[in-house]
Amino acid sequence: MTNSKSQVSSHPECSICFNTYDNVFKTPKRLDCTHTFCLECLSRIMTTSMDPQNSKISCPFCRQPTTIPKKGPPALTTSQEVLCRLPVHQQQEEQVWLDGERLCYQRQIDIPGVPAFCICVDIGASGQSAVSSSQTRPRLGLLERLMDWKRLLLFIFLMVLLLGIVLWPLQCIVTTGSMRCASQNLQMSTTTPSTTTVNI
Repeated sequence: MTNSKSQVSSHPECSICFNTYDNVFKTPKRLDCTHTFCLECLSRIMTTSMDPQNSKISCPFCRQPTTIPKKGPPALTTSQEVLCRLPVHQQQEEQVWLDGERLCYQRQIDIPGVPAFCICVDIGASGQSAVSSSQTRPRLGLLERLMDWKRLLLFIFLMVLLLGIVLWPLQCIVTTGSMRCASQNLQMSTTTPSTTTVNI
């Protein structure tokens, strides 16, 4: 039991989100007060509570202000002390940049001919407000819902299906008095009297 506790404590984690540090979005960044937090948490703090006039954020622990560089939180000093405690494959910091309200990272693939791909994490408050605005949207009437072409196509298909399944047998009952509209027509056509010639 003691061995598993020492393994858990050997992986340092961010004091805000409690995720273990890595060399991409959870890169350990040191503030001027020497407190260390992950890049993603500091970026989220910057987008929600940074003083825009002097480009500073306050440390979540001691409230000492730290100036954010022009390139954003990815340009803050990386804590090499924490980074060297990570697994060997994560001890080299990867290049992450700020793109509006997203942190982005370009991952290289070791397969020849396969291009690198970009991974982005939304750090802004806009994602949360978009969810809340869609939840408070008023309910639409039938005509407004049918304006979408996919819904209109589905509506037309369901109406045709309704006509075929419900109204066709109903028409048979009204005209022939039976639900066997088609088979009676077939029987009538097969039992028509044939003309015979009579010789006199």
